[in-house]
Amino acid sequence: MQLLKSTGLVLGLALVVTAFLAVGSASAEPTKLCKVNEEKCSKANTYALSFENFKGATITGTESSKLVMPGLFTVSCPTGKVAATLKETSGALVGEVAKWNSFSCAPAGNSCTLLPPKEIETGYSAEVTATSGGNGSFVIGGTPTLIANCTGSVKVTCTYNTTTMKFTVTGGPGGGEGKYPLLSTETVMARVTALSSPSCPFNATYSLLYRMVEPGSSLFITH
Repeated sequence: MQLLKSTGLVLGLALVVTAFLAVGSASAEPTKLCKVNEEKCSKANTYALSFENFKGATITGTESSKLVMPGLFTVSCPTGKVAATLKETSGALVGEVAKWNSFSCAPAGNSCTLLPPKEIETGYSAEVTATSGGNGSFVIGGTPTLIANCTGSVKVTCTYNTTTMKFTVTGGPGGGEGKYPLLSTETVMARVTALSSPSCPFNATYSLLYRMVEPGSSLFITH
C-alpha cells in the first residue's frame, strides 16, 4: 500500500511538472509582427525584420509626447518618434532602441527640448511581446532617461529616469482614423538630482501616444 501511495505521489508530481513545462513552452512561442490579426501569423503575413522595423511616430495633432512636471510646467512635443531594431528569438522580439526623438517642444513662451541623452543609438534595450487579441507590449530597458531642457523665459534642466519603461501596443488594421495601430505609455519617472535644476519636482509623468508607421500601416503583435 505504501508503495502504491509513493508511486501515485511520484506520478502526480510528474504530471504537475509536465503541465508546468507545457505552459512554459506555450509562453515561449516566437512573437511576430503580423499584417493581420491571426493567432498564429502565417509566413505570408509576417513582416520581415529590418532596420527601424518597429517605429511609432506622430502623424496627427491628437498624437504627441509630454513630460508633466508638477508645480513647474509640462513640456509637450507634437512631433517625434521611437524606433527599434529587433531580432527573433524563441519568445519575445529583442533588440535595441535605435532612435528616440521629440521635436517642436514647448510650453508657450519658452524654448524646450525633450530627448534621451543620445538621440541616435541610445543603447537602451528593446523587447516586444505579444499579449492577446493582436496587442502587445514594448519594453525599453537599460534605465531610460529623459532630459527636459528649457532656455527661454524659464531656464531649467530636468533629468528623469526609470528602471524600465513599458509601452502598450494596440494592434490595428490601418486604413482610417481610429483603426491605426498605436504605441502608448504613461510612466512615472524619478528626478536625477545631480543632473537637474533645484526647481525640478522629484517625480514627473511621461506620456506618449504615437501611431505605428513601421513595419506597416496595419500591424498586430501575435505568435
